[in-house]
Amino acid sequence: MANILLIDENASHRRSLSDDLALYGHIVTDLALHETGRALSDLACHTHQRPDVVLVDPFSPAVDGLLLMRLLCISSRRPVVVHSTGRGDDEIVQALRAGAESYLPKPCLASVVDACLSALLRRIPAASPPRPTVVGDLCIDVAGRSVTVGGQPLALTRTEFDLLACLAEHPGRVVPRSQLRTRVGHGVMSSASAIDVLVHRLRRKLGERRSDWQYLHTVRGRGIALHASAPASVIGGS
Repeated sequence: MANILLIDENASHRRSLSDDLALYGHIVTDLALHETGRALSDLACHTHQRPDVVLVDPFSPAVDGLLLMRLLCISSRRPVVVHSTGRGDDEIVQALRAGAESYLPKPCLASVVDACLSALLRRIPAASPPRPTVVGDLCIDVAGRSVTVGGQPLALTRTEFDLLACLAEHPGRVVPRSQLRTRVGHGVMSSASAIDVLVHRLRRKLGERRSDWQYLHTVRGRGIALHASAPASVIGGS
């Protein structure tokens, strides 16, 4: 079993291949090619769970495929396999020299993809899970997608966890609301007020009082920061 990040602009292909690979026991996260920027941002963070392998079709008129390959290899620090169709020898050679581990023609049977990735991962160890982030009594375990406060588990929705995980990438750093909207909940946050509602819900679950924010702090005009306690420049409330 492998954790696979599948990047392809063809939504139908992504769904079909994801379903087929799941039958082989793999866990597949799929993204459209135009969403790769968000993936690069996630992969660059030490708290993010890295995939075991990246499977990507980087070729598109709107994308510099070779630059994308280099960025994926650098950010993920995981093997990247090109899975594309109609590529000439020169393009395949350039992709491999840009950092790809191998090339798989598209389309091909899921059994071939499974065999190729399995052979690749027999010689490359699986990605290590990120260490939990501890802020005061708050412990955020990205690998296990769990949060505890004072050792007690906290029941969070997917978007609530994603917000905490994003803030936990750099405790103490103010994260702009615009960045949170892009990263949290896979882009479902359509407005800044949606982030504020999410922060309010999290504060209630964390048992925070309005007069004494313990972990989530609003910096007026800038964004949200995760602190064990607020510095003097942080203004509580959202």
